[in-house]
Amino acid sequence: MPVRKRNGTLSSMNKALPILGLAAALLLAGCSSTRVAVSNAGQTEQLAAVQTGSVSTSTLPPIGPNGEVAPLATTPDPNALPSSDQQFGVSGGLAAADGSFTTLPAVGTQPNATGRDLTGGITVEKLLGRWTVVAGATQCQLNLTQTAKTGTGRYRASAPACALPGLAVVSSWTIAGTQVQLFDENNDLVAALILSGNRFIGTLSGGTGISMVG
Repeated sequence: MPVRKRNGTLSSMNKALPILGLAAALLLAGCSSTRVAVSNAGQTEQLAAVQTGSVSTSTLPPIGPNGEVAPLATTPDPNALPSSDQQFGVSGGLAAADGSFTTLPAVGTQPNATGRDLTGGITVEKLLGRWTVVAGATQCQLNLTQTAKTGTGRYRASAPACALPGLAVVSSWTIAGTQVQLFDENNDLVAALILSGNRFIGTLSGGTGISMVG
């Protein structure tokens, strides 16, 4: 009888072994899957987030009813400097208080004189008398006469007490085409001027610019 009981117990244990082996295999498989999932989860957490660049935006121009694109309006820069034309209106001009512009005369000139009528060309009769010659800040009085200067074919001229060296030596004058020419006692040309409006402009022999009004 004892032998039978031992054989029955062994038989029961032999039947249980395959079941235990299967359970152990399933347990090991579950642990392996858990380790893989945990490992993958750790790797996923280590991935750095992808950085995206900034996106710029701009305003699109409006589209008209016929499909045309209207130009965008620009805003003027308040710090931009005005151009020279905006500052002075015109080149070489000076803005007046009333909004008009006055053209500045060249250096060494005076505004047009209205005392003489020089229209229709220049003649000896129109040039007779006293004139004011201007060179920079210096002014001289020039006298043109119709008295012939002997041996020259010209008329007498003088510039008494003139501080301009080139003009102080004037002794005669003449008209040569459209020019008024001034000469010294040595018959050397000391100045030549041409008509410009109601005045004459020209240069002395040394190159100094002058104007003559009367």
